[in-house]
Amino acid sequence: MSAVLGRDLLFQLMKYYEVPYVFGNPGTSELPFIEGASRYDGIEYVTALHEANAVGMAMGYARQTGKPGVVVLHVAPGLANGMGNIYNAYRAGIPLVVIAGQHHSRLLIEEPILAGDHVGQVRSMTKWAHEIRHVHEMPLALHRAFKVATTPPQGPVFLSVPYDLAMSPSPVERLQPPTRVASGFAAERAVLERIAEELLAARNPLIVSGDRVGDTRAHVEVQELAETLGIGLMAEGMSTRVNADNRHPQYLGMLPPSSAMIRNILKQHDVVLYAGVTVQAPFPLFDDRGSLVSPDTKVIHLSDDPWEIGKNVLGGIGAWGDVKASLKALLEIVKDRAGSRQEEIQRRREEVRAKAEERRRKLEAELEAERGREELTANVAAAELARHLPQDGSFAIVNEAVANAASFSNYIPMWEPNQYTAGKGGGLGHGASQAVGMALAERHRTVVAAIGDGTFLYYPQVLYSAVQVNARVLYFIVNNRAYHILKTGMQAMKNFGAPFEVVPESLDLNGPFDLVRMAESFGVPAERAVNTQQLSDALKRGLAADGPYLIDVVIQQN
Repeated sequence: MSAVLGRDLLFQLMKYYEVPYVFGNPGTSELPFIEGASRYDGIEYVTALHEANAVGMAMGYARQTGKPGVVVLHVAPGLANGMGNIYNAYRAGIPLVVIAGQHHSRLLIEEPILAGDHVGQVRSMTKWAHEIRHVHEMPLALHRAFKVATTPPQGPVFLSVPYDLAMSPSPVERLQPPTRVASGFAAERAVLERIAEELLAARNPLIVSGDRVGDTRAHVEVQELAETLGIGLMAEGMSTRVNADNRHPQYLGMLPPSSAMIRNILKQHDVVLYAGVTVQAPFPLFDDRGSLVSPDTKVIHLSDDPWEIGKNVLGGIGAWGDVKASLKALLEIVKDRAGSRQEEIQRRREEVRAKAEERRRKLEAELEAERGREELTANVAAAELARHLPQDGSFAIVNEAVANAASFSNYIPMWEPNQYTAGKGGGLGHGASQAVGMALAERHRTVVAAIGDGTFLYYPQVLYSAVQVNARVLYFIVNNRAYHILKTGMQAMKNFGAPFEVVPESLDLNGPFDLVRMAESFGVPAERAVNTQQLSDALKRGLAADGPYLIDVVIQQN
């Protein structure tokens, strides 16, 4: 028997890509990979007690490093447990290589327990999905998986590997170095010139900066473009990156998760540039009021994903290319042509800066009005967290506070892409585990997971993994004792005509659970804060901890 088995090729590729972690929840069919990881220096198998947490940790690692996160899951039911976060990774464009151990290839015909159609399960939420049929497929399939996951538009890929093939002698002793797809091309110059003219001639244009701006670290170019043109800058709804400095004098906030509010914002602008936007409909409810964009508003799409260009809005202009390279080229064209329009640009600049300043004043006034209350609010809690974070910016916020997510994006100054992530797909239960992966990826950062109590209770066993790898994560649980986002959703649906009369008791979380005792049972130091002074003291201890720490932040919900 060859000393190199099929499963060993995975670890060879991980070495090529400089990926040191493989995340998983142990099960029988993937034991060849689990045992194999222990044979490779520099590769660590990180144990999760639930498959969703394994996928979530890989998401956090991939998000911070730009490298593929590697996950090994159990046969069909285990894969099903991880699918919620595979979906979240797919919608957020996070590169994952997900492997599920399949039954012995000669047993599958008998439909044994745990058997399932793995590829059918995940086809709709992966860029590519395949089941290995012979060990000779392993070299090509693994190469393709890593290549497809990391080539824009990035996302998860999936391989199902029968365990007998994982243990079969490999057809090659060593894989060739991987193929890297060069994709840093700028959009066609002629279309960039058209875009420049549209933006310069517009009366009141707007840039909506999307996650591919943050992913490609093009936030500097998009901010300079806004400054040069004298126009407003917003972040796309449900951002999972810092796509623009939220302290910038022309920053107007993040698009809200409401179709009516988005329409009201966009209709004020005659031209809107969607730069690297990855979700054009960042809201969950249908309101029967038509397109988000008025026919009087021209939309310009700049993206490295041609599917997103012109997807939901007819007409306009589309430019396909690397987001950073294209914005840099567009900026040069704008600078060349802006000279004769300086008076109009200055007028726009003064108007948008006044609007941005008014937004900041309103946020500050709202915060000050809440500071005098005896009980904490989400805004006050977020502002207190901001006061204690490292002022040099060496922090990362994982925002899964859901009902109170805006508090953390509004009141914490953030200016570079890796300081923030959140959920894109709408599925819950990713934040607590993403934080662990992020802490492993960038150990110099202070990682804070701002998570609602209901969301944290999806998969609290992630604390086991956090302790095992000594992840420096502060779990900042925003505890409003309810599924408040669903109460808000009920009211919205009622406004749309749903015949709702009562709020079901099932939306309240007044049960017997104790978050502090739960955390301590996993070996995580924890405490509860019910007012600002208690929260301030707890933050000093939690942020100084050399491992995971949890604060149960009890708030009064507005």
